[in-house]
Amino acid sequence: MSLSLSDRLRQVLSGALPAAAPAERARPEEGCSDGVNHLSHFAEVLGGTVVDSAAGAVLVVDRFYAADRRHGRIAVGEIVETLENGVGALQVLARAWPGREPRAYSTRLCFFDLETTGLAGGAGTQAFLVGCAVIEDGGLRVRQFLLPGFEHERALLHEIGKAMTAGDRGVIGPVEDRPALPTLVTFNGRSFDLPLIETRYLFHRLSFPFSQLPHLDMLHPSRRLWKQRPTIAGPALDEDSCKLSVLERHLGGYHRIGDVPGFEIPSRYYRFVRGGDAFALEAVLEHNRIDLISLALVTARALALITVGPRATTQPREALGLGRVFEDSGAEENAEASYAHAAALSRRIGHEPEVRAEALRRLALIRRRAGRPGDAAAAWQELVYLPGCSSVFRREAREALAIHHEHRVRDLHRAKSLVMDVLAEGAGPRVRAAAEYRLRRLERKLSVTAEQATAALPFTHS
Repeated sequence: MSLSLSDRLRQVLSGALPAAAPAERARPEEGCSDGVNHLSHFAEVLGGTVVDSAAGAVLVVDRFYAADRRHGRIAVGEIVETLENGVGALQVLARAWPGREPRAYSTRLCFFDLETTGLAGGAGTQAFLVGCAVIEDGGLRVRQFLLPGFEHERALLHEIGKAMTAGDRGVIGPVEDRPALPTLVTFNGRSFDLPLIETRYLFHRLSFPFSQLPHLDMLHPSRRLWKQRPTIAGPALDEDSCKLSVLERHLGGYHRIGDVPGFEIPSRYYRFVRGGDAFALEAVLEHNRIDLISLALVTARALALITVGPRATTQPREALGLGRVFEDSGAEENAEASYAHAAALSRRIGHEPEVRAEALRRLALIRRRAGRPGDAAAAWQELVYLPGCSSVFRREAREALAIHHEHRVRDLHRAKSLVMDVLAEGAGPRVRAAAEYRLRRLERKLSVTAEQATAALPFTHS
């Protein structure tokens, strides 16, 4: 009985079956007359160098973005300065998104991005371009590793591993000589980039060089901070509002001109492999470099918001998202300040009542957890009378106020009125049952109070 591919791979990785010998370096295809012996020509076209070894060859392209170079309206030096001073903000992100093995983030950041032969993932998808960017001399050094042919994949993986740990030529330098592990920064790397590249290492039975590194996936903080921003000037946003190409435009004023579309990238690589068209890859390498610099920009903006606090935000949704980041990290005082700022911004602008409603709700919950029921009640009260507030939030606010007036203020008539409002809104069966139970309890208390008041009246003879 023949084994399926997945079963065979599983047995190879477990040691039950021998691994296949490394593939010999294949002959160039007929359509590619230059072949391996003319990789220097490809390197010259792309502005890189050839790194050759027994395992194969890799094209390495280096670019340095000096501090005075601008990415949109932001200088690279400003981005680097924010990143270097953001160690405290990085720890906030580490607590907000701890991952399976929480690790402290260091400011030794390595931005990482792949270009692949497809977006579906799986065993048939390969990374043909691996880009890394690190801080160097006040700017950003971008190093890209290009696969000149599928038969050279083992060499590519070897070179990436060396770059992560080697000396002066390494991307992040020797780990053992540094006080903290470098932090790998990706955009959707947790779901796509790292699983894909790890699969390729497993295929070749090589150790995965990123397994011990703390990993910050900036897609998740970006969604929290900047998804759905209708009040920001610019093109209309949809569910893709957290694409790097959108964020770089809104956060840094960078507009891509002549950028290669993502869907076109695999076909350009196949043109290079089959026909030796290195010029087709120039735009792909530039696309990858822009992604890395924009990733650094987005990371720097998030760190700046966390470092400065809510006063650095300019939009209600951004302040609300910042509050959620602080709340998830356990910094509830900062979260409360952010929610209050979001509510105030929304009130001042007069837009986005749903943002103001959520900010007030989260503000009330934080104050209640902090043991300040009076302050919480003030937020609930504002929420009840907020125009455009959802019925769910309004009902929750009335229920919370009913409890507050019943048990703390001892204003039973006000509590009863709030419960009656909840019932009048047509709540669901569970909410209605709870409200009716509370209403009966309040009526009993009011009845007892009335009897006590009657008994306390002075007795008079007719």
